[in-house]
Formats: sequence, C-alpha cells, structure tokens
Amino acid sequence: MFVVGLFILAILELGSCSSIPDPPMPVFSCPAVGKASPASRVTQLHPSNIKAVMALGDSISAGFAMKGIPLEYRGLVYSIGGDEYVSDWGDMKALTIPNFLKYYSPSLAGQAYGETIPLTKGAYLDAGVSMAKVEDVPSQIQYLVNTINTQYAGIIDMNNDWKLLTLFIGANNLCICCNGDSRGTPQYFENQLRSVLTSVQQTIPRTFVNIITIFNISGVWNAGQTSEYCRLLWDGITDSECPCLLENGDAGRLHMDQHTVLYNQVIEKLATEFSSQVTGNPNFTVVAQPGLSGFNITYFGENFLSGLDCFHPGLPGEEAFTISIWNNMFQPPGQKQTTINPNNVQIICPTSQSVLQ
Repeated sequence: MFVVGLFILAILELGSCSSIPDPPMPVFSCPAVGKASPASRVTQLHPSNIKAVMALGDSISAGFAMKGIPLEYRGLVYSIGGDEYVSDWGDMKALTIPNFLKYYSPSLAGQAYGETIPLTKGAYLDAGVSMAKVEDVPSQIQYLVNTINTQYAGIIDMNNDWKLLTLFIGANNLCICCNGDSRGTPQYFENQLRSVLTSVQQTIPRTFVNIITIFNISGVWNAGQTSEYCRLLWDGITDSECPCLLENGDAGRLHMDQHTVLYNQVIEKLATEFSSQVTGNPNFTVVAQPGLSGFNITYFGENFLSGLDCFHPGLPGEEAFTISIWNNMFQPPGQKQTTINPNNVQIICPTSQSVLQ
C-alpha cells in the first residue's frame, strides 16, 4: 500500500525534510476577558461557556504525518489538539482551537494529546479516523457518545455542558469522484452528511457544530511539483490513497475541483437547514465555516504540507487552519473569510461580548 511505502521513504528523507523552514505564525496573545454568564441558548455561546471539544473526520482530524513521520499527531490537530511543543522560543502551547479556548475556559475537556498509530479508531474526544469517508462517520459518533459516557463520566455532563464539535469530512469521497464510484457523487455526500448531522443532533445535545468546507485538493499536486522529493514520490504511483489526484491526470484533478464546489454547496445547504431549527431546539446548531475553502495550497507551498507524503497538512498547515477557522468562529455570516494571508496572519481576539457564530 501507498502508506506503507512511506515508512521507508520517511527514513530516507527525514533529514532533508526537517531542514525546511516553517512559515511564521503568530503567538496567541489575546487579552483576558471575564467569564461570561451561563448560556441558555446555543446562539449565546461565549468561548468561556464551552466545556468540551470534539472532532469527527478523516486523517486531517487525526493529524496523520503532520511532522513528517507516519504517525497521527492528534495533540497538534487544529480542531482538537491540546499539546505543548518545543519551538525556537521555548515550550509553547500548540496553535490549536482548544488551546485558544482554554484561555477562556480553563477546565476545557476532550482535547487530544500525543500521537497514535495510523488508523487508530479515535483518542480522547478526537474520533477522526485516517482514510474515513462520510459514510464512516456514524461509527465515530458512537465512539464519542460511548467515550463521553465512560471515560468522561463526572467530567462532562452530556445533557447540560456546552460542547464544540468540529467536523471535516469529504476529501476521501472526492478522491474517488472521478471514476464513476457512486460514493463520490454530491447527492451521496448530501444524503450521508444529513444523516450524520441528524445523529449528532439526536445523541449529543448542547452542541455547536463547526462543519468545515473543503479546499481544492488539486493544489496539493501543484505545490508538490515544486519539490523534487514529491515528484519522485508520486512518479508512477498506481495505488494511491487519492486516485483522482494522482492516477487520473489533469482530468481527474479538474473533476475533483468541480466536485469540491458542489460538496461545499451541500455543506452550506445543510448548515442552513439545521441552523434554521434553532428556534425549536435552542441546544443545537450547525455552522458552515468556510475558512479553508479559499486556501490556495499552490501559493502557500510545500512547506505547509507533510514532509512525508506531500499530501497531508504539515504542522504549519495545521496552524494556518487553526487561525482561519478560529477567526471564522467570530465572523458573522456573510463576512467569514475563506483563507488567511500567510504574510500577515491576524488572530481575532474575542471580547466579553463575543459569541460563536
């Protein structure tokens, strides 16, 4: 398999990959604000009201190969990680949404720590599984429910504590959309995603769902063409984890880009559908956060991708994801940015009046 072969390549290339300089990211330095009053509705949530974080998704949510080694770096994932790490400036908290939230909610629970081996079926409240497609998410939801009710019993009150759930899914369905597989069609994606969101609504109450739109995966290919290692890695691949990216030429990549637009329309449609129900169910909402849909991976460059497979986000990429989605969470509908400027990265600082949106 493609992933297995990466173990050997990682050993051969680790030295050269580790010399790539990381693009600069700012340190989170927002001022402290007072703890907000308890929220009675999901539309009133201040960061200090969030008790738990959760994640659903694929290898991006699992943090596969983020640091150039075939492991899952869950503690550094933008949506769920809680790790600290050693940088040029000493020990610092990873740039992740949970680490930002802990400035306002110190008793936050659910964030993931450390590493797992590939294809691990979840850790902490990170239920993401590498290679997952949208139809695989229901089992991840069951993992969350079981884990909250067992490992987090007495820590998280399922029925009363407010939770933030981040869902990023669909990339692996896009990877097969060009070859006639019905699991790659927008209608299939919509049907499965509606079922996923319904299940979350019914089993995990008091939840604000961030559903993340998808960037053009073809940019990964374009960025990789600037790297001799990536070109060598991808040359002649006939059994990849993303056939439409690597095995079907420009036509396959164009098909993916066209379907990405359709998938993102589905995400926006379903977010509107579920958020419109908040009047009758003030304990649950779904918001489409578009902060990744405008990411031009070609412009950001190979430094934002994994030094192992030139496909998954590297640590700088995850940090860029963090800031873009964090900012989205405080930008009103219709004014949400779809990317960040890597040369002028700004972090939105919540005030005492800020609410998730």
